[in-house]
Amino acid sequence: MGTKDTVSSQGSIHTLNMAGGEKFEIPGVRGRMERLTFPSGIVLFRLEYETLDDCFLQMQGAFEEPWVGSALHIQGRSELICPNGDCYSLNPETAMLMRIDQHGSRFRLYKGQIVRHIGAASTLSALRQRFGGNLPAILQEFEGPYGDSCHLRGQAPSSRLRQQASGLFSQQANGICRELKLEAIANLFLAEMIEGQEGLEGQRETPHTETLPLWEEQAYHDVLEQVRNHLDTPLSIPTLADQAGITENRLDQIFKLKHDQTCADFIRHERMTLAQRLLETGEHPVKVVADRVGYGHVSNFSRAYRARFGETPARNLRRASTSDA
Repeated sequence: MGTKDTVSSQGSIHTLNMAGGEKFEIPGVRGRMERLTFPSGIVLFRLEYETLDDCFLQMQGAFEEPWVGSALHIQGRSELICPNGDCYSLNPETAMLMRIDQHGSRFRLYKGQIVRHIGAASTLSALRQRFGGNLPAILQEFEGPYGDSCHLRGQAPSSRLRQQASGLFSQQANGICRELKLEAIANLFLAEMIEGQEGLEGQRETPHTETLPLWEEQAYHDVLEQVRNHLDTPLSIPTLADQAGITENRLDQIFKLKHDQTCADFIRHERMTLAQRLLETGEHPVKVVADRVGYGHVSNFSRAYRARFGETPARNLRRASTSDA
């Protein structure tokens, strides 16, 4: 993989050619990138790196015709700066459907960040064939002559999208059928992003205007406070609903309205977010972290953590401890 370094008034800029190679070594950044092109036309990018200094990573495109790509950081954060100056945040809470043709787009990287990134992309011509000759309406926005497009759409990642992203880093994606598995998950990842944007478009056309009664709004905040202040205890959905004076079904409806996920999914998200923060300090053994986020058995915690982030908590802890040393 070819890399090139330059310096600007904003700091070091490192160029990474996404069209080839598998590993890269750049001053201020250490990590690996894998690019796989599959017979279906889907292209998968997997990046895992640690940023040693504040810097910029400038990306050279992988296509020379109209395309669309999806991207998600399952860990860490960075900022994508387009050639026109627009800036977008990439983090575990924001996934992107994008097409950026112009050279000069770059990621602003922050010192001390561990970033694990998934991207799946395809040319529009390949997708058009797979859709029987006609692209879905949401993808038609990404059409146009190659060379001047800079188009991005953000969305909150669904639970399925997170699982697929984690699966692309999982050990289960290895073996003699490794590329077959990775191609299947990459296709699912891009499909989930496209369908997610279709769903958002439908919401824009028919906006949801439900306003909660004051007592339900208060019940929601009571549950929210109970969850966030007691992640180290068992949190029973029936008990939370009963304490709030609403049914379990209504509790899920409220959380879907507020967070686009069920109450149980929200609790898992909060537990794993706290667990990751604790592990990244390098100060707490895995068992202590498991207790802090409500898991009585380390094995159950490890499975849940690996399903969310694609790596074990022990590996995250080792990396954090090594970085601190």
